[in-house]
Amino acid sequence: MSWNEEKKITIIKQSSNKKLIAKAMHINNKNIYYQSKIDAKDLRVKQLIKDAFKLHPAYGHRRLAIYFKINKKRILRVMNKFSLKPPRLWYQKKYITVKNDMYDHKLTNLIKNIINPKPNDVWVTDLTYIKYQQKYLYLSVIQDICTNEVLACNLGSKHDSVLVLQTIREAVLKQNTAPKIFHSDRGKENLADDCLSYLKSLGTKISVSDTAAPWQNGHVESFFSRFKSETGNLKRFEGLGKLTEYIYHFINYYNHERIVTRLKTSPVKYKQSLRMCS
Repeated sequence: MSWNEEKKITIIKQSSNKKLIAKAMHINNKNIYYQSKIDAKDLRVKQLIKDAFKLHPAYGHRRLAIYFKINKKRILRVMNKFSLKPPRLWYQKKYITVKNDMYDHKLTNLIKNIINPKPNDVWVTDLTYIKYQQKYLYLSVIQDICTNEVLACNLGSKHDSVLVLQTIREAVLKQNTAPKIFHSDRGKENLADDCLSYLKSLGTKISVSDTAAPWQNGHVESFFSRFKSETGNLKRFEGLGKLTEYIYHFINYYNHERIVTRLKTSPVKYKQSLRMCS
């Protein structure tokens, strides 16, 4: 249907005598009522999307399609029709870790060719900074690349190995196991002797990304990108306590509710489905 025909139908639908106006404008009556049904369905989908944004403010058309079990092309068409966009706010740059030139150069990337890992096969870690009220906080996280679940996280005022080791110990305690492989970039915090010694004592192999290859730690990079874009302007938090509460709330939401497109569900629900199948 051309743009002119759509415009004519809009005019007719707004008229009191639709049949008479349609005849005068050489428009088939059936097109009017067909278009009306489409509009009504689109309005219902529009409301579904707006309601979903209240719980999932960063869902694009792919995640919405999974969430509602509706064709993603239909979701995208309705979003374009009504100019609906996820109410995500902004993105802050990730904290860049300082490359460690002192680590054991026998360490290499062990996860390049891993296909279909199982839970606890590979854990990945990284740090990012959060600037709040002219101060910097540092967030350390560990994820399982099989499920995308954030296994542990910690906030600190310093980006050092103390923060990273605390997060590693927490992940091991919560999962009651250690990973087969622990992967990170070349940040000196991640490759400090105390971190590596602890992991090796658990029988874990150490893996590091190649030089200038941040995509080789893409799971955590992706998590931080989404976390920052969905968190938005930090000025809205009244104090550090409120910000800290939000961060842990977001991670809980990410693990239990937020759909990972690759998994078609949330990390925790995906892990539960794997347990049921085993």
